[in-house]
Amino acid sequence: MKIEAVVFDLGGTLIEYAGPYAVWPDLETPGLLAAYDYFQRKGMALPAFEQFRDTGFAILPGRWQGAVDGQRNLRLVDFIGEILHSCLGANGVQPTWLVEAGNAYQDAICSQAYLLPGTVAGLEAINGQYKLGLLSNTMFTGDAHISDLQRFGIDKYFDAMLYSADTAKWKPQPDPYLQVLADLAVDPAHAVFIGDAPAHDVAGAHAAGMKAILIRNSDRFPMVEGVVPDGVIYELTELPKLLMEWQRELD
Repeated sequence: MKIEAVVFDLGGTLIEYAGPYAVWPDLETPGLLAAYDYFQRKGMALPAFEQFRDTGFAILPGRWQGAVDGQRNLRLVDFIGEILHSCLGANGVQPTWLVEAGNAYQDAICSQAYLLPGTVAGLEAINGQYKLGLLSNTMFTGDAHISDLQRFGIDKYFDAMLYSADTAKWKPQPDPYLQVLADLAVDPAHAVFIGDAPAHDVAGAHAAGMKAILIRNSDRFPMVEGVVPDGVIYELTELPKLLMEWQRELD
């Protein structure tokens, strides 16, 4: 059974977005500050930033869980709107302001991003041997992340990409995996997924019928009882060797 496709998670697997913050949702702080500053420049009467930030921190975990459970999509513009509504009530903010504040939020987070060690070498080593895909749980627009890939020169490697907020398809539901594989024209049994979150990346890939590799380059996500990856690596430079070993076993 030949391996034909390799699909990657984005944040924490290829690119690190966390900046100086060790835990989520604290790492959303630069984005929240950028949105807050945008609304201030528009003359809105806002509470102190700490209240704005903490309101966002209180809202986001539940909204994110609802998205990964497949109950409701999560987009950045809606999240920012919910913060304003919670802080100010019916505020009548213009929709274009939410979009522009969202862009400021994305820019603040993305501007501090950097490639994780081994990303380019790992991608280059398997480029041309497999079809490559990318699947990211994100409330950002896909355009924001595509800009990141272009800035780091790695957009050229991917034959198909899916960003959850754009499609209302979230890991660990099988749908986003199956959509990317359909775009690649590869059966799940011939595909491998690589990500850093056991509960989302590994469990979701298995639910979709794929093999799953866990990349342990941080301790951000705990291991989950009953969720066992098919392989573990610590940097993407280890990926080609593992895939080659698997291919020899399958042959």
